[in-house]
Amino acid sequence: MTHKTKTMEVPVAIADRVQALIDAFEAKQRFNAEQKVIVNNFLAMDGLSCEMAVYSLPQAELMDTLRFAYELSGTNSKFVTSILTLTRENPKKVLSDAQRASAKSLLFNLINDPSVVSAMKEMD
Repeated sequence: MTHKTKTMEVPVAIADRVQALIDAFEAKQRFNAEQKVIVNNFLAMDGLSCEMAVYSLPQAELMDTLRFAYELSGTNSKFVTSILTLTRENPKKVLSDAQRASAKSLLFNLINDPSVVSAMKEMD
C-alpha cells in the first residue's frame, strides 16, 4: 500500500519564522534541563557548601542560574531584572564587584526560597 503525503507550500518567510520558533523552544528546553540539574545540585548541598559553590560561579553561569531561579521563584525584583537585562544586552561586559556580589547573594537567597524548592519538585 502506498501512502501519499500532501504538502502545502508556504511563503519562505513564514516557514523561516516557524522554524525559528521551534529552534527557540528547543533551546529553552535544553537551557531549563541544564539549569534544573545545576539548581538540584545546589539544593542537595548543605548551606555552607551551597553558598561557596554559588560564590565560585563564573559570571556566565551565575547569570544563567540567576535567570532560571528568578523565573522559577515568580518574584519581581527590579534589581535582578536590570542585571539580567544588562548582561543580555552586553554579555561581554564584566559586572562590577558590587553587582556581582549582589547577584550571588540574590541567587543564594533564591535557591533557598521555598517557591523555588517547590517549583523544582513540580518539575520532576
